[in-house]
Amino acid sequence: MLLVSLHLKDCGIFIDSRPVIFEKKFFPNAIENFCSTKIHQDKFRIRYKFLQKFNICGNSADGVIDVEEDCSIVFTFLFDLIEFFDCSILESKIVKKCESFLDVKFISNHPSSASLDSCDWGHVMFFHDAKQGDLSLEVKFYQRIKNLRKIRQS
Repeated sequence: MLLVSLHLKDCGIFIDSRPVIFEKKFFPNAIENFCSTKIHQDKFRIRYKFLQKFNICGNSADGVIDVEEDCSIVFTFLFDLIEFFDCSILESKIVKKCESFLDVKFISNHPSSASLDSCDWGHVMFFHDAKQGDLSLEVKFYQRIKNLRKIRQS
């Protein structure tokens, strides 16, 4: 299992203590060995699946990374724990645990999503599928990321 550290104030994601994105720089070599060959491609993005599970704030999750045409990068983590809520995604054990680990507060304007307002470099958002109980976390870096290139050629 790979340990993911989110450094939201510094625009960073680390995997097993190696920077993947930090201060708007992308380090593709840090994840090349963790990803499959591309699993999806269209004219706007290429998607890769991580081969191992992640530990994010003490929660197990699968992950994919999208490298988009406009030089933005999206990490999506699908948590293993299935949860159902009475009113809001903010009741989630995973969301609460991530808030505690990251020292942030998520805001929900809809029962099935919660986001951070304080990310000038992109967005961080939880999504919940109420029918299946699936919870995912999306971390998108909007700003142009330096050193962006295809992770693998197929």
